[in-house]
Amino acid sequence: MNDKKFDKLIELTYMGGGFIPANENATELTEMLVKGQILTFIEVTERDLKFHRCYMSLLGFIYGYLPEKFKKSVPKSSFYQWLKHLQGKYKVLYSFNDGTQMVEYESIAFGNMSNERFKSYVREQLPFIYTELIGKFFTDKIYDNIIDTIEEEYKKFFSKL
Repeated sequence: MNDKKFDKLIELTYMGGGFIPANENATELTEMLVKGQILTFIEVTERDLKFHRCYMSLLGFIYGYLPEKFKKSVPKSSFYQWLKHLQGKYKVLYSFNDGTQMVEYESIAFGNMSNERFKSYVREQLPFIYTELIGKFFTDKIYDNIIDTIEEEYKKFFSKL
């Protein structure tokens, strides 16, 4: 979920007998509804939002270190999916005759993770990013400095959870 989608979230507060709007988007929605209208929602927990924002911020930080030639090929908005593809975190839904494939990427499901599981998940991702991405563009002292900086930022991101 990107920031634009976060800006569109509808927050409701349960008051025992029903839900009331808890943000401006929810208020605007209720003003457009007719009595008896049924809405369907997908639950997104506060933990889900915090973990999602933390992970995407960390990826954005890492993306900032990548060279312009990479950024021209992979826009920041696609970096997350690009990493999933590179790691093979998808299943092939259909293979076409020309060899192309329709794939479905695995969901991380942040809302189902504890703080420790989330930290562990990110910790598992970093070595791949270091070797298969950062290591493809940088070597020696520059590589070490980038990794050290990412590791420091990793700690800062998690201290905010």
